[in-house]
Amino acid sequence: MVFRPDAATRVYRIVHSRFPPFDGSGTYQWGSRWVSPGRQVVHAADTYALAVLENLVHWQTNVLPSALVCVEATIPAEMQQEQVDDIDPRALGSLDLAATRAHGDDWYDRRRTAVLWVPSAVSPYERNVLFNQAHEDFTMIEVAAPLPAVVDRRLVREPGGGEG
Repeated sequence: MVFRPDAATRVYRIVHSRFPPFDGSGTYQWGSRWVSPGRQVVHAADTYALAVLENLVHWQTNVLPSALVCVEATIPAEMQQEQVDDIDPRALGSLDLAATRAHGDDWYDRRRTAVLWVPSAVSPYERNVLFNQAHEDFTMIEVAAPLPAVVDRRLVREPGGGEG
């Protein structure tokens, strides 16, 4: 479904500082749940907490990566956006990647919008956002300077261990 929101929307992306903060080269190389390799797509989350969770699932249990930065981006209200609304978010963990990638690949290849909202597999009632860097409206997105990401060390303690 394509829509225009009533107001500008802020989203959050957490990355290691050695990588460009708002760049889809990693997705281009490896793909993601929502797009196949070969597509330059930036992923972000609708809240800072979800951005932390989306990263946490990739970290080793007892290691907090150093030098993480958070980038806040603002999607202007006048920007046309699209959202996936025909997939049950509770089923994302069990879906074959082909099902979700079919949505994302079609959206990217047709360049319908620069923004695609998708349900999060980590927290199914929250949303992630994908940005199509090849879309002409991508330049309308305002990206703030990266700031140090703050993550509570208790989230990455050893299983069965006490306070981290």
